[in-house]
Amino acid sequence: MSDFSRINEILENSKTIIVAGHVNPDPDCMGSSLAVCSILRSMGKEVYLYRSDKYPYNGAFLENSDSASETVPDFEPDLYFILDSATPQRTGDEFFAKMSVSKSKKILFDHHWHQDNGFYEAEVSDEGASATAAIVYRWAKDIGHELTKGEAEDICFGIFGDTGGLRYASADKEALFIVSELSEIINYGEFCSKFFETLPENWFAMFAEVIQSMEKFRDGKVVFLKTSLEQLERFRLSIDEIDPFVEEIRRINSVRIVFRIREVEPGKLWKFSVRSKGDVNCIPIAQKFGGGGHKNAAGFTFHGTLEEGRKAVIEIAETLEL
Repeated sequence: MSDFSRINEILENSKTIIVAGHVNPDPDCMGSSLAVCSILRSMGKEVYLYRSDKYPYNGAFLENSDSASETVPDFEPDLYFILDSATPQRTGDEFFAKMSVSKSKKILFDHHWHQDNGFYEAEVSDEGASATAAIVYRWAKDIGHELTKGEAEDICFGIFGDTGGLRYASADKEALFIVSELSEIINYGEFCSKFFETLPENWFAMFAEVIQSMEKFRDGKVVFLKTSLEQLERFRLSIDEIDPFVEEIRRINSVRIVFRIREVEPGKLWKFSVRSKGDVNCIPIAQKFGGGGHKNAAGFTFHGTLEEGRKAVIEIAETLEL
């Protein structure tokens, strides 16, 4: 069990709190943020929830999912509570600019590898945790908080997001235990349906098009696929709705690693998602381009043309031990 004593001491002396996560929030960021906000409010705290971008589409059913603001607050809180963000800069340029000059206290819950640079007064960081939401669960237990149904769904959503619905190697004993405990609070079957079965019909049309253009290397062990802004507009899909593309490709038996490049700014800025199986480590690949993540799931941003990005990852793929 993690030591939350310093975290709790700071919280005890904080009335106004800003909660935030990383840019392009994923289910773990969303779920852990919503759960923390709800728990803090039950403690009588005044909480402002900030998000840099919209939350994942399949989390719309979560209680208070529409309570976050994309406006950087203009007041100074007693405390900044950051979730699932390995470095404070990942909270977004505008938010980080405000937070970095603030004299308010700052705390962190996270499960990514990072170096402690003294930015936070206190942090609970566990690279071995399946999700930041698992750390939120530990904290709730530590303070003796009885989770509501909404908070239980938030935490389950976060763990499901980072474990592929308990399918990935990250679904450790703790993750399975937590979900089993939460299943006594939530309607588990209904929750799974809302998490997995929410894809719009045009998702499949775009996915079919993307598959047709994907490239395979190393006897099909390496896959490269791309998605463009034009496709998103044509199929009327949002960025978060196409994130499952790379996960579906990873299900192919022969595939060991997938590189998905998504256009962010026409022809010059791209977001890479890297997904792998088994012992193939994505982290060193992402770090070469200033990114990061987990062993089997990482990402980075690439500045340049599509062909330059494609060439860069293919060169890396040729050196991998698969």
